[in-house]
Amino acid sequence: MLVVLGVLGGLVFWLSTSSSSVEIANRDADDFARLRAGDGVTATGTMTGTQERQQAARRRMVTVQCAVYTYPDGERSRRLTSGCARNPDDLPDLGSTVPVIFDPTGHTAFVNTDETAARLDRARTRAPWYQWGGLALAALSTSVLVWSLVRRLTWRARRAPTA
Repeated sequence: MLVVLGVLGGLVFWLSTSSSSVEIANRDADDFARLRAGDGVTATGTMTGTQERQQAARRRMVTVQCAVYTYPDGERSRRLTSGCARNPDDLPDLGSTVPVIFDPTGHTAFVNTDETAARLDRARTRAPWYQWGGLALAALSTSVLVWSLVRRLTWRARRAPTA
């Protein structure tokens, strides 16, 4: 059981660091704050369709539908995918609008609401817990396993016949 917990802890730590979830969460929250502080351009995004994608949910993958918003950027229009739901009826109606803030020099865009700010802040604070929690679980399991092995070896050494 300890070996399984140690492996799971190590796996959680490895996944959280290899996928750069901490860096992605921090970058998105920082980009959103930077755009809201004056570096961004605001526009109105209109829901023009949906996009289907796979998303992890409690030990399995589920299919979700995401709203696709189109917003103007000079002479061209760009697309932003945001707000996913398992049931397409939970998405906004086609033609509905949302405020969008985007970086005119890059491809960064967000739905410009306080709900987006709160979601990005939650992701920023949650990501390190996965990383350090996995490391703590792996370290604790490893130390208990080593302690158990040392105890067993010393017990065997005491019980061994001496010549």
